[in-house]
Amino acid sequence: EYDGDAVIRETRLTYHIFHLVFVLLIAAVPTIALNLPVGLVARLWANRRRKKALAASKVKIHARDVMLSEKIVVCIVLVPSLWCFYGLSMYFLTDMDGPTLALAIMSLPLFSYTGVVTAEAGVVDLKDIKPYLMRLFPSARRRMSALPETRRQLQADLRSFVKEIGPKLGEIYYKKDIDWEQIQADARKLGQIPPVHPSPESPAGEDGTDDAKKKDV
Repeated sequence: EYDGDAVIRETRLTYHIFHLVFVLLIAAVPTIALNLPVGLVARLWANRRRKKALAASKVKIHARDVMLSEKIVVCIVLVPSLWCFYGLSMYFLTDMDGPTLALAIMSLPLFSYTGVVTAEAGVVDLKDIKPYLMRLFPSARRRMSALPETRRQLQADLRSFVKEIGPKLGEIYYKKDIDWEQIQADARKLGQIPPVHPSPESPAGEDGTDDAKKKDV
């Protein structure tokens, strides 16, 4: 009799593969027809603008912000334009009646969104499958096998560091409820923290100087 967790672990890779194939099949048609042309044009245009921004700037390193901004602008313009192009193509090149044509055009945003969502799910599945694929390589398998021991060693080092340094902090380490204002006041009395002097630009009366003068008068 198998343990439930063991069964899940053994079938996880198979599930990810079938789920990846399923979502890619769903996303294939809307992604290729609606999203891929816009994505390619946006990538080419954004890369071109990025090169111009890098040539004109002395502080930008990769200009990824320029690429993102340009991609957004291009997609805002091209996505509705592509829908209009498909609508006009169906109007002039097919014999659809009015209601069918309107339904087809109104379905384009839904299909485009479906392609984006399913493609995103496919990317997540690819990332989940990557560790299993990496285990096929001996070097990666050795590194992944050494990770639990490295993690345990880091935990032990961190605990020993806290046990060594923690008691030196006094009440900050032992008390659960800490009054930080009182700790700062005590530290100022001991000279560990320099006192805060009022700024010469501060308004009169904030540091009590005018009140003291009035009392002296």
